[in-house]
Amino acid sequence: MSSIIQLKNINKKIREELILRDINLSVTKGEFISIIGPSGSGKSSLLYIIGLLDIPSDGEVFIEGEKVDFTETHKIAHLRNIKFGFIFQFHYLIAEFSLLENVMVPMLKAGRTKEESKERAYLLLQKLGLKGKEKRKPFQISGGEQQRVAIARALANEPIVIIADEPTGNLDSKNTAIVMDIFCNLHLEGKTVIMVTHEIELTERTERIVKMLDGNIIEDIELDKKKC
Repeated sequence: MSSIIQLKNINKKIREELILRDINLSVTKGEFISIIGPSGSGKSSLLYIIGLLDIPSDGEVFIEGEKVDFTETHKIAHLRNIKFGFIFQFHYLIAEFSLLENVMVPMLKAGRTKEESKERAYLLLQKLGLKGKEKRKPFQISGGEQQRVAIARALANEPIVIIADEPTGNLDSKNTAIVMDIFCNLHLEGKTVIMVTHEIELTERTERIVKMLDGNIIEDIELDKKKC
């Protein structure tokens, strides 16, 4: 199967410090990948380059076979909005917006109509167990529910890849399990999920583990694809 994302000879330097070193990585459609490593190993930096949130110092990035030109900032922003869905440790919901409006934002930015965006936002919130809470504000729901709204927002434009950076970092064990169940279901539906985590037990539910140390990929392990 051909790669939907490919990184070739990627280096990333910050203030003369090399934080990613000659990274080569291919991601095929439908994979559930976890990226692990100690603090400062480069795992989040790698994730941000995969999701076009950051620019490599050297090397090439290909999305669905097309080389990314990082000088085309408007095109990069468009690619990020339609090809990727982002979930972070902090949900970054807009406090004054309802849950429904938060999920609608990326669709409206992509040019969908208000009616179409609202209909899909309702469906996504319902799918993630938030039916009946669509008009609430973020402060009126729990932290676990807020993260589910963030996942709904990430899915709004039907991205080809879900990018998750420590998505369970602020959650208790119950809500961590709920989020991981959601990721597993998305994976089983054919979505590509790439997750950075420091929680080793969570990697056991993924099908591939990329281990990093000092800016290098030191191991790339294929797991049982049925574990999820």
